[in-house]
Amino acid sequence: MKVIAVSNYKGGCAKTTTSVNLAYNLAAEEDKRVLLIDVDPQGNASYILWRYNPNADTLRSLYENSRRTIKNLIRRSKYKNLDIVPSMAELEQVNRESEVRGLDYNLLRRQIDSLTDRYDYVVIDCQPTMQFLTMSALYAADLVIMPFKAAGFSINGLELMRDYLEDTAQQRAYSGDLNYACLLTMFNGSRKSLDRITELIEQDAYTIFDTLISFSTVCENAEDKKVRKPLLKHRRNSKVATDYLELTREILTEMGD
Repeated sequence: MKVIAVSNYKGGCAKTTTSVNLAYNLAAEEDKRVLLIDVDPQGNASYILWRYNPNADTLRSLYENSRRTIKNLIRRSKYKNLDIVPSMAELEQVNRESEVRGLDYNLLRRQIDSLTDRYDYVVIDCQPTMQFLTMSALYAADLVIMPFKAAGFSINGLELMRDYLEDTAQQRAYSGDLNYACLLTMFNGSRKSLDRITELIEQDAYTIFDTLISFSTVCENAEDKKVRKPLLKHRRNSKVATDYLELTREILTEMGD
């Protein structure tokens, strides 16, 4: 079982789009058993893959009741091979109380490890902050995908993200390697964007996925409340759907599958 967290310090970089489509592609196209854990209190991934239920049990109960386990929180998504631990706004309470209550950053990984016989991949959709829930996801991950936009993107933001990841790798209880790589999203094909990518590679030595995710209004349409579908279900032949399928296969290769 591999654990992939999708995280970035900035919002609006296709983090949830990446989480949803990676999880769906692994399940539907690659026949993997997949669990998506939504740790973003906005619950956008849950809204796309599941039926919305404001009273759903979230990870909050895991941190409030020692007898609860992650197995109690898993729900079936709308798609074969793909389950979900949903999120709702109430999950933000965990972030607010984490320091006062001394919550354990390593708890999520321990709970995930109890699922090794049920899933091949766990994908965690993070919120665009470095609060407790996001840090717990980083503590749990084997691979962190950092989506970013070349246009208007800040190198300082990625440097900060890298600092968090390097600290996490040293402090977490889980002994596995923590790998991370940048994913260029919303790419418009401009020379300026390519120059920014080249600058990033040469000056800061970040690992960047070979796959580039194209800019497309198809993503916004697929996530509309009247549609709410992964890209391959909404517009299979679109360029952006193909890009995410290529990314999925690149990740499988990188992770030895």
